[in-house]
Amino acid sequence: MKKYYMLPVVVLILNSCTTFNRKMIKDDLSVITKENISMIDGEYEFKGYEHINAGNQKSEEMRDFAGMIDLKNSKIADCDKVLIRSTPLDKPKTYEIDFKLLKNDSLKYSFKYNATLKNGLLSLSNYTSKCHGIPFLFGGCQSFQSRIGLTAQKNLLIQDYYDNSGAALFIMWAGYTINYAEKYKRIQ
Repeated sequence: MKKYYMLPVVVLILNSCTTFNRKMIKDDLSVITKENISMIDGEYEFKGYEHINAGNQKSEEMRDFAGMIDLKNSKIADCDKVLIRSTPLDKPKTYEIDFKLLKNDSLKYSFKYNATLKNGLLSLSNYTSKCHGIPFLFGGCQSFQSRIGLTAQKNLLIQDYYDNSGAALFIMWAGYTINYAEKYKRIQ
């Protein structure tokens, strides 16, 4: 009988899992495969040139690379380039992605993420989840993740999802899910 008490909690947690909305990028996507993964390697502008908001509309609100990847570091506010290099790992379809943020060709910040190749895009290992209160009773959870790919013109594409879900005593459901994307011009 105790198993059945946990069933609603498990169902709510699984129901709150978010996914990327492929519809917002499908018209301008170059599919990455394990054979052409090196196409992601290159140098890109730090500032985006096209933002697609949660309503699947092009928006005037541009976000820089750090904002889309959810980096919080004061050193990177004035960067002008992003250098990306991919290295295959032992596990199939997994890669280490090395990011270097540059200002006037001088390295300002460097970091790495593991990534998994799924549906022509690289899902980064930057998944974060934070819960407050007692989730789904008197609180909720926030989760975030990014994936990267290429546009049809071989520019960088970053797509994020942000999910904020919760409830008050399972009665008043509260929360939202947002998908958005940003495109960055390839320099080299």
